[in-house]
Parts: sequence; C-alpha cells; structure tokens
Amino acid sequence: MPRTIQEIKNLSPRFRILVIGRRNAGKTTILRKMCDSDGSDLQIVDANGKQVDPSILEPNRQRGMSDIENEITFRSNPLFVFHDSRGIEAGAEHEKDSQLRTEYLWNFLRKRSMSERIKDQIHAVWFCIPMDEQRAPSAEFELAFFNARESPVPIIAVCTKFEALLDSEMSGEDDSSDALRGTSYPPDQIVQLQNLDEPTAGCAALTERTYAVIHDKTLSDLFALAQHNSFSVGCTKVLQAMIETSWKERMRSSNNEAFETVCKHTRSYMPTWRYRVSAAIVPTSFHSLTRPCAIARST
Repeated sequence: MPRTIQEIKNLSPRFRILVIGRRNAGKTTILRKMCDSDGSDLQIVDANGKQVDPSILEPNRQRGMSDIENEITFRSNPLFVFHDSRGIEAGAEHEKDSQLRTEYLWNFLRKRSMSERIKDQIHAVWFCIPMDEQRAPSAEFELAFFNARESPVPIIAVCTKFEALLDSEMSGEDDSSDALRGTSYPPDQIVQLQNLDEPTAGCAALTERTYAVIHDKTLSDLFALAQHNSFSVGCTKVLQAMIETSWKERMRSSNNEAFETVCKHTRSYMPTWRYRVSAAIVPTSFHSLTRPCAIARST
C-alpha cells in the first residue's frame, strides 16, 4: 500500500540537497528559484541549531567561510534543506592539508550516506559549473571530483550561466558535457541553465532532471511535494497517485468520490498557490475522463 503524505513527511520532513560549486556559480540564485523566494526568508543554522549570519553566502565573502554542515532553508518552502560547499573550488587541491579539497566533499557524502535515518542523509547533489569561466570544468576541481569515486546519491551537473557560451565563440556545450561524461564516474544528469537573473527564469529543467534520477519511492514523492518549478513533475505525481489509489474503480462506483480523489492529489502535488490549476484544469480534465465511463454505463 502506498504511503500517505504524512507518512512520507514523518520519514523525512525535508528533501536534503548538497550544492557544490565555485564562488559566483549561481548557487544561491538557484536555491531562491527552487524555493520561490526573494531571499529575505533565508535561514542558516549550524550543526548545533545555532543561527548563522546569512551574509556568508554573499559572493564577496572569503573562500571557506561557510561550513558544509550548515543547513540552509527558506520559509517560503520548508520541504527543502540545502548544504553549501561554498569555498570548495579550483586551487584548493594544492593547499596541503586543506579541508577545501574534493576529498572533504566525499567525506561529507560518505558520512551522510551512512546515516540510519533517511531524513539525515543527502538525497541528491547539484554540482554547479559556471560556463562563463573558461577553465570550467577543470581537472583540479570538477573533473577531479567526478574521477574520484562513485557517488552514493544521484548527482546532477548544473551548467550555469550558459548564456555566456551562446553569446561567445567558446565551444562550451559539447566540450564541457563530453568532458564530464568522460570521467570515471560521470554525473547522472547534465542540465544547462541560462539567464537565471531574469525574474521569469525558472529551474524546471533542473527539477525534472533531478526527479528523473530519484529512484527511492519515498524520496521521489517527497521531492515532488517540495518542488515548485515543474508542472510536468506535478502532473506525473498526480497521475501516479490516482493509479495507486485505484481511481478507476472509484470512478465506476462514484464520480464524486473519484473527483475528490483527483482534487486531493492535485492539492498535494500541484498546490493552487503556485500553479492555479485545481479550480481550472482538474474539473475540465475530470469531465473528459469520466464521460467515456458514463457512456459505457448507459450502454
């Protein structure tokens, strides 16, 4: 029997993501877009639950000031929690005994993956690679990470500022993608994002690529509940939930009961405050779905 929404949240109340990338890779912008936030509701706490000054995420802060154990959340979307690798970048590989090396990232992932509680594990990794940097991906950082070892969780390589390649003579897309795919342990998905600074820009592609590589059913449901960017993911989860709750049988016995089931799942996975679809799309779609059944019964 499929888990209820509350059972899913009890197992893991938040979907946990490690965000890796250099300074100015667009990481904070992505987090705001994913949580539909202007940044004013940003909160950071350390491993002891103590409040941390959010300004540590500003691009002009020095490398290594942010602790990877810090939890980053936005009140606008409490179902996501992020960890930032801020300061882990090219050049750190050459610093003797530096915690900024890629080994530091792998130690964090390994420790988290060994946690018995699903809510404490890292559920996905977004590795942000700025395409306005001619040295990206570099053998000292990005490629070194993907050549190190196999990840215990899905990793999505996020090529940010992709407009820099489209507006220049750099051959970026094929070269960077090929370089990443040619590593010993390539990312599970590669996605290109551009013009993220524009107000209308979203992260639907990143949402859909992330959803595609989450194979655990509970985490898949949790991510679908948390995401606010992809209409496609929302529709997919609504349809899956309808099938799992035997909606066809309910439709044959009671159109009202079936309609209520559709609305319930739509409110869960496609909330009206974001998509504005519950009142508009569901009744129309439901009418088209139930009409063949009504005709079948009448005959």
